[in-house]
Amino acid sequence: MNTAFIPARKGSKGLPGKNKKDFHGLPLISHTINQAINSKIFDRIVVSTDDEDIYDIVDGYKGKVKLSKRHSELSTDETMIDEVLFDYFAREEHLCDAFCLLNPTSPLRSAVDIKKSAKYIKMKKYFSVVSVKWHDFIGWVEKPSNQGPVCMYNVAKRPNRQTRDDFFMENGAIYWCKYEVILGYGNLIGNPAKVKLYEMPPERSLEIDTPFDWYMAERAYEYTSME
Repeated sequence: MNTAFIPARKGSKGLPGKNKKDFHGLPLISHTINQAINSKIFDRIVVSTDDEDIYDIVDGYKGKVKLSKRHSELSTDETMIDEVLFDYFAREEHLCDAFCLLNPTSPLRSAVDIKKSAKYIKMKKYFSVVSVKWHDFIGWVEKPSNQGPVCMYNVAKRPNRQTRDDFFMENGAIYWCKYEVILGYGNLIGNPAKVKLYEMPPERSLEIDTPFDWYMAERAYEYTSME
C-alpha cells in the first residue's frame, strides 16, 4: 500500500498564498494532486494543511483525496517536514508500505516521474528515493566565526564544469520513504547509504519559493508544453 503525502501549509513568507495561487489555470496544489492521481499507483492521497481555502480544493476531488488538518504547532516557519510526516504516519490507521512526499511547489514534475521513481522503493536495498537534478556545484559556506568562509572544493585544483558530472542537487519534487524508516529514524532519509537518486531534467526540476521562481516556472511550463 502506497500513500502520496502533499503538504500545503498556509504561511509562506517568500510567496504568500502560493499553494492556492492560480498557476496556468489551476491552483498550484492541484497540479501535484492531479499528478498523484494520474500516476495510478497510490492507494491513498493525502493533503496536509492548515489552510481552509485548501480544504475546499480537496473537497472538489470528491473523495479521491483525503484531508489531514494540520495542527497549528506543526504549521510554523520553524517546523521541519520530518516532524509533520512522523506525526501523521506514527498513527496506526495510517500504516502503509511506503509513502511519497510530493511538494506542491514542484508543479512541473510528471505522473511518469512519480511512477518511474516508485519502482526503486520496492527494492529491499533502498530505504528512500530522492529526486535530483545535475548541478555543477562550486560553492562556499559562510561560517559565523573568525575562521572565514569554508570552500567546498580544493582551491589548489579548481574544478571545471566537465568534472562535476556526478554532482546532484535535490530538486524538492519527489521523496519516497519506506514506512519503517520514518518511524525508526524520525526522518525520510534514514541511512544515506541506502538512498536511490532519481534524476530529473532541469525543466521539470524547478521549485517555487519566490516570485522569480514563479515567473521561471511559468516559462518552463510553457516550454515543456511545446515539447
